[in-house]
Amino acid sequence: MTASRFIGIICGLKSEAAVVRAAAPRQAVRIAVSGASAARAESQATRLCREGAAAILSVGISGGLSPALRPGDLLLGECVRTRAGEEFGASRNLLAAVELESPAVAMQRATVFGADEIVASVSEKRRLFDRFGAAAVDMESHGAARAARAAGAPFLAIRAIADPADRALPAAALNAVTPDGGTRTLSVLMACALAPGQFPALMRLGADSQAALKALRGGLGRLLGRLLLSLDL
Repeated sequence: MTASRFIGIICGLKSEAAVVRAAAPRQAVRIAVSGASAARAESQATRLCREGAAAILSVGISGGLSPALRPGDLLLGECVRTRAGEEFGASRNLLAAVELESPAVAMQRATVFGADEIVASVSEKRRLFDRFGAAAVDMESHGAARAARAAGAPFLAIRAIADPADRALPAAALNAVTPDGGTRTLSVLMACALAPGQFPALMRLGADSQAALKALRGGLGRLLGRLLLSLDL
């Protein structure tokens, strides 16, 4: 193992980072939490590249755009697209390395849409799926991919589906994430108190998110192990 090199991992949420931390050898991985912000993801991935990252990964949960996907489905982002027309391809070597674990870890290749704003409605999810051919959406992968491309570092997104394409996000969840990737629990509870009709949808979202985190928890150790071997770390 080369001590000065490591895999840099960008997570949007502290809960995602906790899953990565539990699955990864500390000496071979460095994690940065960006919150739901492509700009912060790009800044942190740029820093990790400067510190010697051998590759940049975007790891976490995503909203579903493809109607075929359900909570807990695990995706390898072979491409990240944005509304501005950017397209970031994943490293073929990293994809090939991870797919060696496919007999043990159920996953599929997919295009990820990088959003600069929350995609909350079913109709907007459908529009993005139709226009960009993306199966999932998140708010960090395009920032991380942008930084990796600028640094000449290989990139890969590993995402698990939380809210599926046929479920809208409740209003209480739209401002739930803090800039450091935490949760505004009091704000969410107050929003539910003011509009209790959204509570069932919020509970479903919580269950969907837990299914996504469970999928990451179940497969990430094997996938990271394979990536570390492929990068000789």
